[in-house]
Amino acid sequence: MKVVNITKDIYDVYIGRGSKWGNPFIIGKDGNREEVISKYEAYFMAHLSLIDDLPELEGKILGCFCKPQDCHGDILVRMVEDKIWKK
Repeated sequence: MKVVNITKDIYDVYIGRGSKWGNPFIIGKDGNREEVISKYEAYFMAHLSLIDDLPELEGKILGCFCKPQDCHGDILVRMVEDKIWKK
């Protein structure tokens, strides 16, 4: 499981804005890249329905515009690999 750039690589699931997996926090307006990714993690953990949907990402290649830079998709990968919905 990994995150790739949708303009350069083949992916299974789009996780950018407009998808349920998208980061609602915007670089600049809501902080720098690191800050908006951190805010996304807190936002995500507060939305139980998203946590319940995480298994659908297992084994998938996630696509976003951010890669190869740090991306909120890295949070999704970690959460799926840790199987947080089972905790």
